[in-house]
Amino acid sequence: MTSSTHSAPLSRVSSIDILRGLIIILMALDHTRAYWGVTPFSPTDIELSHWTWFFTRWITHFCAPLFVFLTGVSAFLYGQKVQDKTQLRNFLFTRGLWLVLLEILVITPSWQGSYNTVVWQVIWVIGWSMIILSVLIYLKPKWILALCVPVLLLHNALNDADILMQLSQFDWLWHVLHTQGAIEFNNSNYSIYVAYPLIPWFSFMALGYVIGQTYLWSPQKRITYLTNLGLGFVVMFVLLRATGSYGDPSEFDGQYQGINALMSFLNTHKYPPSLQYLLMTLGPGLILLAQLEKLTVTHPLYLRIAWLKTFGAVPLFFYVIHVPIINGLALIYTWAKYGQPINMFFESFKLPSSYEPSLVLTFTVWILLLAALYLPCKQYAALKRQSNNMILSYL
Repeated sequence: MTSSTHSAPLSRVSSIDILRGLIIILMALDHTRAYWGVTPFSPTDIELSHWTWFFTRWITHFCAPLFVFLTGVSAFLYGQKVQDKTQLRNFLFTRGLWLVLLEILVITPSWQGSYNTVVWQVIWVIGWSMIILSVLIYLKPKWILALCVPVLLLHNALNDADILMQLSQFDWLWHVLHTQGAIEFNNSNYSIYVAYPLIPWFSFMALGYVIGQTYLWSPQKRITYLTNLGLGFVVMFVLLRATGSYGDPSEFDGQYQGINALMSFLNTHKYPPSLQYLLMTLGPGLILLAQLEKLTVTHPLYLRIAWLKTFGAVPLFFYVIHVPIINGLALIYTWAKYGQPINMFFESFKLPSSYEPSLVLTFTVWILLLAALYLPCKQYAALKRQSNNMILSYL
């Protein structure tokens, strides 16, 4: 995957930032729903959920895989900028370590308001994936693919229950690597909950790093390649999902009718992300990334969506500040409405009988949140552009 034809950097950076910005606002919708629109049923439970709740949750499935993938692409572009493997390695390693610490020390308490359980979520897995990538960059792209693509393709063949049983007292290791679960400590009130195991997330990032080489190609060749690759992923997803042959622990149920049939078809497994989940999310994401690059800065659609670049330019800054805002305001809201502050994400069992989940409330709070954070994100993005301070690059 090489080419001697280079493209101008402006359009590709804009397309990546716009897509990343879209991911960020969808992520904020999911987190707003978790605190302001918690439901007594899973939004993806077809038997209990309504299609409005289902698709409010489903659309946010694109966030984690595309963000991790784009982190890999950005790592490649940073390497092209510095033209120094050692500098790239050091950046990936130190930033990855910083993200792991940030998840544990800052983000975990912002979600809970307490510290009894350390939750290893997406920032944790991005951090470790960057640390792993800091080693993989010394390999040729074909060898990176040879190591990572089998992980993406074959990890669904693993029998988690059997492996956990065989590992016995070391089952915590498999929670870190592949299956969600709690890690308990003897004679302690503290625990760790692994929400995002390493496999196969680190392979998403490595794939993004390799595909980042397309940004050394001409725009036309890159757009065609990304579009065709995305279409190929979509076709593979449809075939695997329709046949139920492989790639997801939950099969498509053809007995459903109408909108429920569509919901069943799209209801793939995220924890850990199945092969079908990867194809379902990354395929359309690649197509959208390619189409965004076609837009000129004067195109009417570009002018309407350019504001997304503000959020896409400072994703970690947005992430760090938006969770405590959503959580804190939800605590104030429940205190005023029900007489006690309730963390609805972690303490949904405390919700009073009069509580009713509302999508209108969820979307209203989400829109107000984006409006409130737009200017701070814009100012911080401007500060990062104008400053050479390396510390700013870590947030």
